[in-house]
Amino acid sequence: MGSKIRHFADDGWAVWIDGDEKSTVYFNEWVNPAGHNYVDVGIRMYGARNASEVNVYIPFKILEDEIKDLSPMLTDKAILRGLFNNSCEVDMLGEKCIFEVKYGKHLVNIIKLTEDAAKVQKLSLGTLVTIDLTGIRKELTGEELYIIFRIPHKSMDDVFDRKNDVLRNVSKLHETITSPIVTEKYGYAIRINEARLLPAEISNIDTLHQQNLRKALVSISINESYELNDFGCYRIRHLEEDLYEDYAPPGFDCGSAVNYQWVEERETDMKSHFNFYFDISRSAVSKKSLFLYFCIVLTISMVGNTLYGFLCKLFGMIFG
Repeated sequence: MGSKIRHFADDGWAVWIDGDEKSTVYFNEWVNPAGHNYVDVGIRMYGARNASEVNVYIPFKILEDEIKDLSPMLTDKAILRGLFNNSCEVDMLGEKCIFEVKYGKHLVNIIKLTEDAAKVQKLSLGTLVTIDLTGIRKELTGEELYIIFRIPHKSMDDVFDRKNDVLRNVSKLHETITSPIVTEKYGYAIRINEARLLPAEISNIDTLHQQNLRKALVSISINESYELNDFGCYRIRHLEEDLYEDYAPPGFDCGSAVNYQWVEERETDMKSHFNFYFDISRSAVSKKSLFLYFCIVLTISMVGNTLYGFLCKLFGMIFG
C-alpha cells in the first residue's frame, strides 16, 4: 500500500533578527497544483543599521543551490511596481549593498545574498538560513533594508502530489464511475514563530522568543480555477501578467492567476507570532468520467443492436 497523501500542510516558520524588533515578514506563495510550488520569503527591517544578523528557519529540507536570491530582479522597475505598488526609482550603490529603491517618502536598501553573507545549515526537521549584516551595514544609506529570496515549496508539492497513493487512486476510480464532477480540497497553514511547531534546535534559541514583529503579510497566487477561502483577505486581484511575467517562477501561468493577500500588523504591543490558514478547493468536470460514460453508452448501444438483430432472426425462424 502506498503512503497516504497529505491534503494539509502545517508549516512552522521562524524569523528572528539580532538588533531589530520592528520588522515585517512577507510570504509570497506561487501555488501550482499541476507543477512545482515556490515561496518567496521577504524580510523588511526598519532599524537595519542596528541589526547584525537575520535568521530564517524553513520547515523542510532545502539545498543551498535551491535558494534563489531575487534582489537582481528587483532592478526591473516593472517588477518593483508590482511588488511595492508604486513607481520606483533605482540607484546602484556598490557591490555589497547593490541598490536603493525610492518611492514616495520611502528609501529602501536591497542587498545581494552573497555566499559570504548567507549561510545554510541543515537541521533535523528543516533548514536554517542565516544572513550576516555586519559586513554591509556601513554601505546602507537608510534604516530600511529589504531581503528577499525564493525557494521550492516542498511541503506544498507534497500536498498536491498524486503519485503512488493506492487509496487515492481507488477513491478516484470510484469518483470517476459515480460522478462527472471532481472536487479537490486542500488546507494550508503558515505559522510564524510558534514554538510548538519548531524543532528543538530552533525553539531553544532565546533570541527567537524575544523577537517581536510589526507585521506579517501573506500573498498567494493560484490559477483562477481554484478557489481560496478569502475570510480576512484584504485584497483580491488578477495577477498583472505584464508586471510579473519575468518574475514568476518557471511553469507558473501569470495570465490565469488570481492573487490573494492577508496582513496582520500592530504599531504598538507588537506580536511575537502570527498564524494564517487557507482552504484551497476546485470543482471541475472530469474528462475521464465523460469518456467512461461515452464508452458505456456506446457499449450498451452496440450490445442492444446485436441483441435486437439476434431476436429478429430468432422470431423469424420461429414464426416465419
